[in-house]
Amino acid sequence: MDFLKRRYGNMPNPYLHKLVERYAPKFDSQPKEFVEPIPDDYFIWWLFKHRCIMCSQTGHEINEINPRGRSKFAILDWHNRVTLCQDCHRLFHKDGVTDKKQEEMRVRRAEFLVSVGRGQYV
Repeated sequence: MDFLKRRYGNMPNPYLHKLVERYAPKFDSQPKEFVEPIPDDYFIWWLFKHRCIMCSQTGHEINEINPRGRSKFAILDWHNRVTLCQDCHRLFHKDGVTDKKQEEMRVRRAEFLVSVGRGQYV
């Protein structure tokens, strides 16, 4: 606003405010946070806020819901990747990965993303 005062001198405030409203960029008071989804590890850590989706402790590992051994494209799908702590990762793989465990992990993934305010990535 100072540059307008310098340029146009002492003008009445209504005129000055009209200039500012017309030419100043408008910003949302609450900008939406959106990051382009990619299967990169950095994106996965950011998406889950470095937290385990099962117990909300600090995550230590990135896990594929559908294991890499069952699909060669599992690591390329960011919907298939989650962060887990070491204990939850160990429990997930204990006695093999069953369809029931995979479905439970998908449900927890969706619930976790909604709970941390990233429901648009479900």
